[in-house]
Order: sequence, then structure tokens, then C-alpha cells
Amino acid sequence: MSRYQKIGLLACLISILIVLSGCFFGARQKAQIPYQAVAIIGKASHALYGQLAFDILTYIDVKVAIDPKDADLIVEILHDGPGSQIASYSSVGQITGYNIDDVVVFRVFDKAGNELIAETQIYGVRNTNFTAATVLSADIAQQQAITDIRKELAMQIAIRLMSIGRGAK
Repeated sequence: MSRYQKIGLLACLISILIVLSGCFFGARQKAQIPYQAVAIIGKASHALYGQLAFDILTYIDVKVAIDPKDADLIVEILHDGPGSQIASYSSVGQITGYNIDDVVVFRVFDKAGNELIAETQIYGVRNTNFTAATVLSADIAQQQAITDIRKELAMQIAIRLMSIGRGAK
């Protein structure tokens, strides 16, 4: 390899590193909202509460308070209810699929009681297949679907909290 080829290869590698450092390797900034601490209250399941707290701490520059008295922003979960409905039957009348869903109703207000996000209903749905021969695995699939839905719903709530910061600028 000639000297010019080595210099060209080195220049190409440096260029690639510069481009990658600007696009992929920079630390992401957390969303800024004009509050210091958020409390989650109400009827949240343990899975939804934990995922929502995780998402808030990961993506928003704010603390999660255990006691609502220590928070200046309150997320109140009014309803968190998973459910399932029969989606399909076989030709002999056996159940072959379910729709698994979860509905979360929440609202967000500050410590003065000003409603920042009005009562909002969000929901997620997953379809699962079912056969009588795999009852145990179908139950596990149903629980996994509910867990996945709750992760998605927690992220949707966190995104709505991030929007509070955009309105404050």
C-alpha cells in the first residue's frame, strides 16, 4: 500500500468517525419541564407505575417523588384496567384468538391544582392466538401482551409530560 493510499484511508476513517460522533454517539438530553418532582398517584398497577417512573426518570429531567406532598407535578391514574375479548372462533366453535387490551385514564395537575393535562384515555391492543393444546403458553403470551401494552402506555404518558415543557418555553 502506497503512502498516498494510507493517507487516503486514514482521512476516510477520520471522516467517518467525525460523522458518527455527530449523529449517533452524542449523549441525548433529557426533556426539560418547568417542574422539579413528579408524583404518580391513583389506581396504577404495579407494572404501569414502575414503567412510568422508569420512563420519567429516563427521558425527563425531573425526580419522581413517592409522596405527593414532595412533588410539584401530579400524575393521577384514574383507571388502569386490562381486559380481553374473544377475537375469533374455529369452524367447530373453539376459540382461536383473543384481543388483549388495556385502558388507562389519567390527568396531570400541578400542586396548586391547575389541570395541565385534562382527563385523557389511552389504550393499547394486542392480538393473540389460542389453541386448547397450548393453554399454559397462551396464558404466558397474554401476560406478556399486557406487559408490552403497559410499557407502551407508560411511554405515551411520558411523552405527554414532555409536551408540558414545550409549552413553557
